[in-house]
Amino acid sequence: MPTVKSVDIRVLRQLPLFRNLNESECRQVAEIIKPLQFHAGDTIVKQGESSRNLWILQTGVCEVTKRTRPERSDSEEIVLAIIEPPSYFGEMSFFNPAPNSANVRARTDMHVLRISHGDYQDLINEGVWAVYKVAYNVIQGLSDRMRRMDEWVTELLHDSHPEVINVPEWNQFREKMLNRWKVQESVDGQV
Repeated sequence: MPTVKSVDIRVLRQLPLFRNLNESECRQVAEIIKPLQFHAGDTIVKQGESSRNLWILQTGVCEVTKRTRPERSDSEEIVLAIIEPPSYFGEMSFFNPAPNSANVRARTDMHVLRISHGDYQDLINEGVWAVYKVAYNVIQGLSDRMRRMDEWVTELLHDSHPEVINVPEWNQFREKMLNRWKVQESVDGQV
């Protein structure tokens, strides 16, 4: 997995994850980005392991898979998504320190850009505004994914199990997921 020394900011400015960043902000972010190369069959992210990296796919194709029973290496692996440029992945573990929820494997040779959470946190600590723009762009992407997932689940249930749509438990679950997200306050009243 050879690395390239630096990232051309003209490349960054063309990627949706870095939209709305001016040239100076792109330079600041470019300083923490590591270009990497993977070959077909390489695993970039492994389900259950902890890695706090945000990956931006420049070239190639990768797949997101999940084992039905992660504790068993012989369990069925389901392909959840095929990722093509200029998509990104790893954002769940990047922003929330939890084990990776899925595997990501290269289907073809790939060039990616990697941002480590530690380097990102350093920019936050330095007060670099660009990292907040990147986070905002990730939130927009996650919102789009949630919307598509909601449409897909509704379509799936309607087509295969129309009786479930009006089951109170399903509606309560959806309501909690989509409408009742709350930030818990600490004992002293601060978030």
